[in-house]
Amino acid sequence: MRHPKRIISTYWGKLTARLRKECDALPRKQRLMVVSLLLGLFVMTAFFVFGHACYRIGLGQARQAVEVEHLRSLDLPQNDVRPLTPSAYDDAGMESED
Repeated sequence: MRHPKRIISTYWGKLTARLRKECDALPRKQRLMVVSLLLGLFVMTAFFVFGHACYRIGLGQARQAVEVEHLRSLDLPQNDVRPLTPSAYDDAGMESED
């Protein structure tokens, strides 16, 4: 059995070769007209999508209701921790300047 990538690659190569051959057979003005038409369709679609998004923002449909959940207090275990007392000596055993 042939690998799927090889099958796709074979058919893609044949398709692009045929498309290139068909495009090369078109006269220059007709080729320019086809490219211009496809570019125009792309631009119109982009403007429609952008305009529709702006319209929805204007209606407020794009905004979602945000519900704030507050954190509840956590029950932390109480350890026997000695309170910090100021010492005349620091961790290195040197006398502090204060």
